[in-house]
Amino acid sequence: MNTLSDLLLSKTPKYKLTIPSSQKEVKYRPFLVKEEKILLIAQETGTHRDMLEAIENVIESCVDDISDASSLPIFDIEYIFLRLRAKSVSETASPIIVCPETDEEISLEINLMEIEPTVDEKHKRTVEIDNDIKVTLNYPTLKMIKNKEDNIDYDDPESFYDIIINCIAKIETPDETINVSTLPKSEIKDFIENMNKNQFEKILDFFITSPRLQYQAKYTTSDGVEREVTLHGISDFLE
Repeated sequence: MNTLSDLLLSKTPKYKLTIPSSQKEVKYRPFLVKEEKILLIAQETGTHRDMLEAIENVIESCVDDISDASSLPIFDIEYIFLRLRAKSVSETASPIIVCPETDEEISLEINLMEIEPTVDEKHKRTVEIDNDIKVTLNYPTLKMIKNKEDNIDYDDPESFYDIIINCIAKIETPDETINVSTLPKSEIKDFIENMNKNQFEKILDFFITSPRLQYQAKYTTSDGVEREVTLHGISDFLE
């Protein structure tokens, strides 16, 4: 005999999306009252970490074949959540911005289903920092971002290297390929700190050019001038 919940879930529609980083197609359902409660409680606490954990829980509940959302890159998390929100609440969002030119509040209208990750054409996961040294990097995951918030020491600038350290996957030279998962974090940190400025900037370029969700929104101010603003990240799209 089916439970009352089973009767409701059997009527819940399923949709398809393609995870940007893996190009894997998965099915998802809209979030329900129980997931909406998780999001509302996180909003009430006001902490960024609570909101990230709520989004993680909702994705794991609503998307088939995702049991550990914390291991996904941030741009995957943002993309999936916007799709969930579009099918659960409305495909249209109306964030309010303050025009930097006129200081007036402007309400935008955005179709969330039109937002796709953008990738800089110069972006590469394997970075040549020297003629004979290549570094392959992974994208920052939700878990990394949450851990950084917990562990960051604002009196110690070195702690800002944590995400970079955790994103380095492989180092190649003409003689060997080093899987950094076999190395202590201290050795990877020393490797980064012994780079020259040019080498380190090449590593930073990986993060600067990584896939991201952004949207060019046009609006007209009270003086009749059409202007444009770039939105990026969940908070920009849904505020």
